Amino acid sequence: MMAGKYFGAIIVNVSGLELLIVNLKNAKTLERVKKEINLGDDVYQDKPVSFDSVERVSEALTGFVQILNDYGVTNYKLWGSQALSEAINADFIADQLFLHTGLTVQWLSTSEETYYRNQKISVKLTNDENNNQRAVFLVGITSGNTAITEFDGGQFMSSTNFALGPIKIAEDLQSLRQTAPNSIGLLNDYIDSKLNDFYIGNPSSVVQDPAPSKIILLGTLPLKQMIDHYLGDPRKNLTVDEFNELIDKLVDASDQYVVEELQVDEEYVPLILPELLLIRRVIRLTNATEVGFSNASVVDGLVNNEAVIQGYSKLDFVPQTITMANNLAIHYGVEPVHQRLVTKFALHLFDQLKPLHKLGNRERVILQVASILHDVGNYIGIHEHYLHSEYIIQHSDIIGLSDIERRTIAAVARYHSSTTPSEDLSHFQHISAENRRLISKLAAILRLADALDDDRQQKVKKISVSIKAPKVIITVFSNANLAYENWIFNSKSQFFTEAYGFKAVLKQRSVKTK
Repeated sequence: MMAGKYFGAIIVNVSGLELLIVNLKNAKTLERVKKEINLGDDVYQDKPVSFDSVERVSEALTGFVQILNDYGVTNYKLWGSQALSEAINADFIADQLFLHTGLTVQWLSTSEETYYRNQKISVKLTNDENNNQRAVFLVGITSGNTAITEFDGGQFMSSTNFALGPIKIAEDLQSLRQTAPNSIGLLNDYIDSKLNDFYIGNPSSVVQDPAPSKIILLGTLPLKQMIDHYLGDPRKNLTVDEFNELIDKLVDASDQYVVEELQVDEEYVPLILPELLLIRRVIRLTNATEVGFSNASVVDGLVNNEAVIQGYSKLDFVPQTITMANNLAIHYGVEPVHQRLVTKFALHLFDQLKPLHKLGNRERVILQVASILHDVGNYIGIHEHYLHSEYIIQHSDIIGLSDIERRTIAAVARYHSSTTPSEDLSHFQHISAENRRLISKLAAILRLADALDDDRQQKVKKISVSIKAPKVIITVFSNANLAYENWIFNSKSQFFTEAYGFKAVLKQRSVKTK
């Protein structure tokens, strides 16, 4: 059947909707449609999105579904942006879209949006010889958010999000202009104050590393069209000097000039200067000498993700999430030897216990991140460090994780130590029953893995697991005296019995020394 390999990804955000239909088998695009509808004014002024606007979104979405039907595509999904999910009436919007089309909105987190938006271009960066010589920063600007992702020598390094975008800046600029004579200077200081924490804990500080880099702006299409008009020809890249020249010209330009000469949509005019100023500060921050553009958008990554799920694509971006988790662990001074061993044991247990937990690859990633980060709370204090770990993970930005996944990881870290979900019901009430079971299964595994190196002496280097109902036998290979490990294991394995209905038993085998 032909239709099986086609997939449609739709995203609705504060500036409108986008649809991408792709043949997953050969990654060829069949159709890409955009519909601009400005919802940002309402969202960023904390007003509910107006009924008329929601009606327009519903109509556009119904049109998209018609296009999908014309192509005979039956597999399609609808996502919503983080910014839109924060609208006062986000639930109403989701409900209306469902009533009109039968589609349920899956809300994306900011770090998921960054993760998906980066994918198309990060493949190019990894394969492109020219980019392997220097740092390249991908800069994704949405109406209320800026994400900066660093690649060095084609390798993903880190990613940071800021709740700062052109619409937010434009509003502040308006109030500044009424009170301050030098509003642009003030605005630059304001943007700097927001971007300041970009290099906290990031070793490649501008001062230390003055090597020239490049920034690639993602999804800033109106801006790209304006720059093409200004330069008189479409260009893939422009120098920072050319870029600064344009800003100097636009600081004093009239709206009429921007609309007539540079062919900018009237709705977009108030956002031009804020966006350019924001980019100029990012250029200073990253020491860029060149500015490039890419039209990569979130839907490109969502389509790739589906291709991976269906087995058509091998492009795997999960290592970026793992890299970010490791960066975070380093930032909070997690002891690496214990962390690596616990992570190794946890993943080994997960793989061997598949017949019991029946969980998939995504849950394995959640366990891996939780294992890497389970001790970050020691940074705040050893006492009840698991509560601190939960707090830190809960408030950290890890690329590629949904909000629910991040909360799940935080909860698994919370229960890796002593309290169990059954004793701690107050905390569990806001988590769905399905997620409670997942947290319990993963926390029980992490708890066993942690018990095997509880005294941080690495007495056990290797384990093997066999399931013999009603027991799970964990054989540890070690010549050391494991009396302490046995005692800890027995107390910590109670929770495993609660979660799996199997008793975990520890057996020791000596290691033959050569």
